Amino acid sequence: MGKYVTKNQKADEKRVVSVRIRRPVFEAFKGASIAAKDFGYSMSLSVVFETAMEDAISEFKEISGIDYKDIAKSDLDKKWESKYKTSKKVPKGKS
Repeated sequence: MGKYVTKNQKADEKRVVSVRIRRPVFEAFKGASIAAKDFGYSMSLSVVFETAMEDAISEFKEISGIDYKDIAKSDLDKKWESKYKTSKKVPKGKS
């Protein structure tokens, strides 16, 4: 790829989720996140949540033998490629 142009991937798309977290846990995370800045670190609730989901998926993979993350990624890749396969063609008379 070029220096300024990168290929978008369907896996880069984000989803908004809403979860209920007990107040003490949320307040503790918020406090730790603010304090982390003083130590030169950062804590992101979205990164923690995404990491926890990936860990849960991996844990279930160990139990079931089914890799749901790979299945979902493959499905997204197929949809993404089919969406842009037609747009890769150059229209007649244009080059």
